[in-house]
Amino acid sequence: MRKPSHNENGFVLPLVLVVMAILAAGAGYMLTRGTAELQANTLNQDYQLCILTGKNAMAVLQAEIEEDVNYSGTNGKVSDENGGLYEIWIFKTSEKLRYMEVKSEYHAYQKKFCGEIELIPDATAAPSGQIVKFNWKMLGGV
Repeated sequence: MRKPSHNENGFVLPLVLVVMAILAAGAGYMLTRGTAELQANTLNQDYQLCILTGKNAMAVLQAEIEEDVNYSGTNGKVSDENGGLYEIWIFKTSEKLRYMEVKSEYHAYQKKFCGEIELIPDATAAPSGQIVKFNWKMLGGV
């Protein structure tokens, strides 16, 4: 009588190990890629919040200069509600024109804004005034 033939080469275990190694490498790649995307999104959020801090500072600047046309800016860094910091400088170039600079910071990012403000001083309710034109631009990192 003949013995039934069995496969004694044992290829199933190495095949399972190779498949497990490929799956582990794929999972490691996906985790690394996901972590890199999360870090990139965090950096982008910080960048956007730095710009938002600068825009909030310009809104503060507008309110302050309409209240007092002789407003000259902040004395040092001021904390923003978003967690950033900003500084405002205003230079009087003429009775109706002001040059402004705003520097904003959020974590590792810094942005600088500059511009020109044209206003009409209110003679009846001095020292307030009305902003006629407010041109500004973002200069980039400081």
